[in-house]
Amino acid sequence: MASWLKAAAWAAILMPLTLVLHEAAHYVGYLIYDLPNPTLSYASGGFEGMRQYWIMLREGEREAAEAIAPIFGVGISALFGPALTFLMGAVGMYLLAARNSIFGGALALACFWRAGAIALLYVLGRPEHTDEAHIAITLGIPDVPNMLAGVAALIAALWLLFTRLGWRIVLAMIVGVGVSLTVWMTALGPLLLPE
Repeated sequence: MASWLKAAAWAAILMPLTLVLHEAAHYVGYLIYDLPNPTLSYASGGFEGMRQYWIMLREGEREAAEAIAPIFGVGISALFGPALTFLMGAVGMYLLAARNSIFGGALALACFWRAGAIALLYVLGRPEHTDEAHIAITLGIPDVPNMLAGVAALIAALWLLFTRLGWRIVLAMIVGVGVSLTVWMTALGPLLLPE
């Protein structure tokens, strides 16, 4: 199999897998902290009353939010997704750096593409529904440094990919991630893990 095809295939496979694992990490937190009726779907995790919960917190009504779910538990649950994603991405970067692994590069890109999307939401002034914003509001950990760490990881992954595997492989991986993400979010994900 041609290296570029292998790169695109790994990226396409790992994109939805890392997305679901990210959301599953949130879900595990919801279970650990006994949040009300936790859910897991193809692109999100949640719990009963979550929408109202975040509205109350943004409006400063901490006691009302705490009546729905424990603020600390929600914060740690919000942290679980990015933490697992960074861990998986770090494993991918290690495999890429140590072994010039196409699999490792695809894993790193599948994990860290999210950082670019999150940064775009910050630039557009719409960060309120990000894990970084949720971590900041519940745990007091500043969101912008967390977002910038993700962008730095994405840049490092792309740099390693270009220097280790070349632009054709990187382009193939980007296409694999893009096509896979589109198919997952519009067709396959809602079919396999509906909301």
